[in-house]
Amino acid sequence: MIKSTIGLALMLIVMPLGSGQAREAPLQESATPLYGDTSRTASGTQPVEVRQRQYVLRVWHSLTGHLHNKLIHVPIGFGLSAFLLSLFALRWKEYAPAIRWLVLVAALGSIAAFLTGTQQAAALEGSSKDWVVSLHRTLGISTMISLCVWAVFQWVTPLRRWSIFLGVLASLLIFVTGFFGGILAHG
Repeated sequence: MIKSTIGLALMLIVMPLGSGQAREAPLQESATPLYGDTSRTASGTQPVEVRQRQYVLRVWHSLTGHLHNKLIHVPIGFGLSAFLLSLFALRWKEYAPAIRWLVLVAALGSIAAFLTGTQQAAALEGSSKDWVVSLHRTLGISTMISLCVWAVFQWVTPLRRWSIFLGVLASLLIFVTGFFGGILAHG
Protein backbone atom coordinates (compact mmCIF):
# COMPACT_ATOMS: atom_id res chain seq x y z
CA MET A 1 0.00 0.00 0.00
CA ILE A 2 2.71 2.49 1.00
CA LYS A 3 4.90 1.55 -1.99
CA SER A 4 2.04 2.06 -4.43
CA THR A 5 1.17 5.42 -2.85
CA ILE A 6 4.79 6.58 -3.09
CA GLY A 7 5.00 5.29 -6.66
CA LEU A 8 1.83 7.15 -7.61
CA ALA A 9 3.11 10.36 -5.98
CA LEU A 10 6.43 10.10 -7.85
CA MET A 11 4.63 9.44 -11.10
CA LEU A 12 2.46 12.53 -10.61
CA ILE A 13 5.55 14.63 -9.92
CA VAL A 14 7.80 13.29 -12.68
CA MET A 15 5.27 12.89 -15.51
CA PRO A 16 4.52 16.61 -15.97
CA LEU A 17 8.26 17.35 -16.27
CA GLY A 18 8.38 15.42 -19.54
CA SER A 19 10.21 17.03 -22.42
CA GLY A 20 9.16 20.56 -21.53
CA GLN A 21 6.71 20.72 -24.45
CA ALA A 22 3.09 21.59 -23.99
CA ARG A 23 0.73 18.65 -24.34
CA GLU A 24 -2.97 18.68 -24.89
CA ALA A 25 -4.74 17.03 -22.05
CA PRO A 26 -7.74 14.86 -22.83
CA LEU A 27 -11.08 16.52 -22.37
CA GLN A 28 -12.97 15.46 -19.30
CA GLU A 29 -16.70 15.70 -19.04
CA SER A 30 -18.03 17.73 -16.15
CA ALA A 31 -19.95 15.59 -13.67
CA THR A 32 -22.76 18.11 -13.40
CA PRO A 33 -23.91 20.65 -15.92
CA LEU A 34 -23.18 24.29 -15.17
CA TYR A 35 -26.53 26.01 -15.37
CA GLY A 36 -25.04 29.42 -16.12
CA ASP A 37 -24.29 28.23 -19.65
CA THR A 38 -27.27 27.71 -21.89
CA SER A 39 -27.89 26.62 -25.42
CA ARG A 40 -30.75 27.94 -27.57
CA THR A 41 -32.93 25.28 -29.10
CA ALA A 42 -36.37 25.29 -30.71
CA SER A 43 -37.96 24.63 -27.33
CA GLY A 44 -36.09 27.41 -25.51
CA THR A 45 -32.88 27.37 -23.50
CA GLN A 46 -31.38 24.19 -22.15
CA PRO A 47 -28.46 23.72 -19.70
CA VAL A 48 -25.25 22.74 -21.44
CA GLU A 49 -22.55 20.55 -19.97
CA VAL A 50 -19.17 22.26 -19.86
CA ARG A 51 -16.14 20.25 -20.89
CA GLN A 52 -12.98 21.21 -19.02
CA ARG A 53 -9.37 20.59 -19.95
CA GLN A 54 -7.10 19.09 -17.33
CA TYR A 55 -4.32 21.44 -16.20
CA VAL A 56 -0.92 20.47 -17.57
CA LEU A 57 2.07 21.74 -15.63
CA ARG A 58 4.85 22.99 -17.90
CA VAL A 59 7.80 23.33 -15.53
CA TRP A 60 10.14 25.32 -17.78
CA HIS A 61 7.42 27.81 -18.64
CA SER A 62 6.51 28.11 -14.96
CA LEU A 63 10.13 28.80 -14.03
CA THR A 64 10.83 31.37 -16.74
CA GLY A 65 7.44 33.06 -17.07
CA HIS A 66 7.05 36.30 -15.08
CA LEU A 67 10.70 36.08 -14.07
CA HIS A 68 10.62 39.50 -12.40
CA ASN A 69 8.07 38.24 -9.88
CA LYS A 70 10.50 35.49 -8.89
CA LEU A 71 13.79 37.43 -8.94
CA ILE A 72 12.47 40.35 -6.93
CA HIS A 73 12.61 38.25 -3.78
CA VAL A 74 16.43 38.23 -3.91
CA PRO A 75 16.96 41.96 -3.18
CA ILE A 76 14.02 42.00 -0.80
CA GLY A 77 15.21 39.06 1.29
CA PHE A 78 18.92 39.75 1.20
CA GLY A 79 18.55 43.52 1.56
CA LEU A 80 16.24 43.37 4.56
CA SER A 81 18.34 40.61 6.15
CA ALA A 82 21.43 42.76 5.71
CA PHE A 83 19.68 45.70 7.36
CA LEU A 84 18.53 43.55 10.27
CA LEU A 85 22.07 42.24 10.75
CA SER A 86 23.36 45.83 10.49
CA LEU A 87 21.28 46.69 13.51
CA PHE A 88 22.79 43.71 15.38
CA ALA A 89 26.25 44.73 14.18
CA LEU A 90 25.96 48.02 16.04
CA ARG A 91 26.53 45.90 19.13
CA TRP A 92 28.26 42.77 17.76
CA LYS A 93 30.87 43.56 15.09
CA GLU A 94 31.31 39.93 14.02
CA TYR A 95 28.27 40.27 11.74
CA ALA A 96 30.09 42.73 9.43
CA PRO A 97 31.44 40.17 6.89
CA ALA A 98 28.01 38.57 6.49
CA ILE A 99 26.42 41.98 5.96
CA ARG A 100 28.86 42.82 3.16
CA TRP A 101 27.96 39.64 1.26
CA LEU A 102 24.23 40.02 1.85
CA VAL A 103 24.27 43.59 0.53
CA LEU A 104 26.34 42.58 -2.50
CA VAL A 105 23.92 39.78 -3.42
CA ALA A 106 20.97 42.14 -2.85
CA ALA A 107 22.55 44.74 -5.16
CA LEU A 108 23.22 42.18 -7.90
CA GLY A 109 19.71 40.78 -7.49
CA SER A 110 18.24 44.26 -7.80
CA ILE A 111 19.97 44.72 -11.15
CA ALA A 112 18.53 41.42 -12.41
CA ALA A 113 15.10 42.35 -11.03
CA PHE A 114 15.23 45.73 -12.78
CA LEU A 115 16.16 44.18 -16.13
CA THR A 116 13.38 41.59 -15.95
CA GLY A 117 10.95 44.22 -14.67
CA THR A 118 11.43 46.39 -17.73
CA GLN A 119 10.51 43.41 -19.89
CA GLN A 120 7.42 42.62 -17.85
CA ALA A 121 6.27 46.27 -17.74
CA ALA A 122 5.60 46.20 -21.48
CA ALA A 123 2.52 44.04 -20.83
CA LEU A 124 0.98 46.76 -18.63
CA GLU A 125 1.72 49.78 -20.83
CA GLY A 126 -1.40 51.60 -21.91
CA SER A 127 -3.49 50.02 -19.15
CA SER A 128 -5.22 51.83 -16.31
CA LYS A 129 -2.23 50.95 -14.10
CA ASP A 130 0.25 52.75 -16.37
CA TRP A 131 0.95 55.43 -13.74
CA VAL A 132 1.63 52.73 -11.12
CA VAL A 133 4.08 51.05 -13.52
CA SER A 134 5.89 54.35 -13.99
CA LEU A 135 6.06 55.03 -10.24
CA HIS A 136 7.17 51.44 -9.51
CA ARG A 137 9.90 51.73 -12.18
CA THR A 138 11.19 54.99 -10.67
CA LEU A 139 11.16 53.55 -7.15
CA GLY A 140 12.81 50.36 -8.44
CA ILE A 141 15.65 52.34 -9.99
CA SER A 142 16.06 54.28 -6.73
CA THR A 143 16.11 51.04 -4.75
CA MET A 144 18.67 49.50 -7.12
CA ILE A 145 20.93 52.54 -6.87
CA SER A 146 20.66 52.67 -3.07
CA LEU A 147 21.52 48.97 -2.78
CA CYS A 148 24.50 49.36 -5.12
CA VAL A 149 25.80 52.40 -3.23
CA TRP A 150 25.23 50.58 0.06
CA ALA A 151 27.31 47.69 -1.28
CA VAL A 152 30.13 50.07 -2.18
CA PHE A 153 29.97 51.62 1.29
CA GLN A 154 30.12 48.14 2.82
CA TRP A 155 33.23 47.13 0.86
CA VAL A 156 35.17 50.41 1.17
CA THR A 157 36.48 50.46 4.75
CA PRO A 158 36.53 54.26 5.35
CA LEU A 159 32.89 54.52 4.20
CA ARG A 160 31.61 51.55 6.20
CA ARG A 161 30.67 53.58 9.29
CA TRP A 162 28.13 55.56 7.21
CA SER A 163 26.56 52.51 5.60
CA ILE A 164 23.84 52.14 8.25
CA PHE A 165 22.18 55.26 6.84
CA LEU A 166 22.14 53.74 3.37
CA GLY A 167 20.70 50.59 4.92
CA VAL A 168 17.81 52.60 6.36
CA LEU A 169 17.22 54.29 2.99
CA ALA A 170 17.42 51.02 1.03
CA SER A 171 15.06 49.24 3.44
CA LEU A 172 12.46 52.01 3.23
CA LEU A 173 12.72 52.00 -0.55
CA ILE A 174 12.33 48.21 -0.61
CA PHE A 175 9.09 48.48 1.38
CA VAL A 176 7.61 51.30 -0.72
CA THR A 177 8.67 49.79 -4.04
CA GLY A 178 7.32 46.42 -2.97
CA PHE A 179 4.01 47.99 -2.03
CA PHE A 180 3.50 49.39 -5.53
CA GLY A 181 4.80 46.16 -7.08
CA GLY A 182 2.18 44.30 -5.07
CA ILE A 183 -0.51 46.58 -6.50
CA LEU A 184 0.66 45.68 -10.00
CA ALA A 185 0.85 41.96 -9.31
CA HIS A 186 -2.21 41.47 -7.14
CA GLY A 187 -4.46 44.43 -7.81
